[in-house]
Amino acid sequence: MSQRILIVDDEKNIRMTLMHCLKEQKYDLDIAINGDEALIKIEKNKYDLVLLDIKMPGLSGMDVLRRVRERGNDTNIIMMTAYGTIERAVEAMKLNAIDFISKPFSPEEIRSIVRDVLSREDLVEEDLDNIKDIVQFSKKCILNKQYDKAKAYLKKAIVMEGESPEPYNMLGVLYEYEKDIDNAQKNYRIALAIDPSYKPADINLSRTVRFFYSEDGIKLDEESLKEDEK
Repeated sequence: MSQRILIVDDEKNIRMTLMHCLKEQKYDLDIAINGDEALIKIEKNKYDLVLLDIKMPGLSGMDVLRRVRERGNDTNIIMMTAYGTIERAVEAMKLNAIDFISKPFSPEEIRSIVRDVLSREDLVEEDLDNIKDIVQFSKKCILNKQYDKAKAYLKKAIVMEGESPEPYNMLGVLYEYEKDIDNAQKNYRIALAIDPSYKPADINLSRTVRFFYSEDGIKLDEESLKEDEK
């Protein structure tokens, strides 16, 4: 049976682009043109994944995400944004949305993130043998609100491949979620020591050392770095 995906965006060209990118993968695709229609469809249907635009007229993507979770629905959700920052990303993580993709995106970028999120459900601890799977499994733990377990697996990823900045940056985000800013900054600095060009950690560190600390603009990964072209 085909995996079912709901595409939610108020821009027709974005909806059509996503339909075109994903139709060859044999997914069962559905669309909603705004937040209200999305909530109705999510209530009536079972989806394996929702691609949800953050900024829409009326109900925003964050509003939709919040209401979906309040109803006890744990469908996988990828947040789509045209903005260089993912505002309120810690709040989104609390609502079990940790996957983001920035517009404009290439066909391969969208296919890759959809594939990763859908395949994450099949990951089991006994079969984790590479850093990509371990990082994805840590995201699965976050979605299940197993934050300590997520941190443990990110640390395993670091032991396996200590020269990758991504696990350190994700650890920093988890520490921020716990309001442990010192450890968050420590991990962002290590990520930058490994790769000074790794922008998510650079932006996160710069944001956390401001005199007035704010979670706005937190960067979970490289998908959230493109400038607003909307």
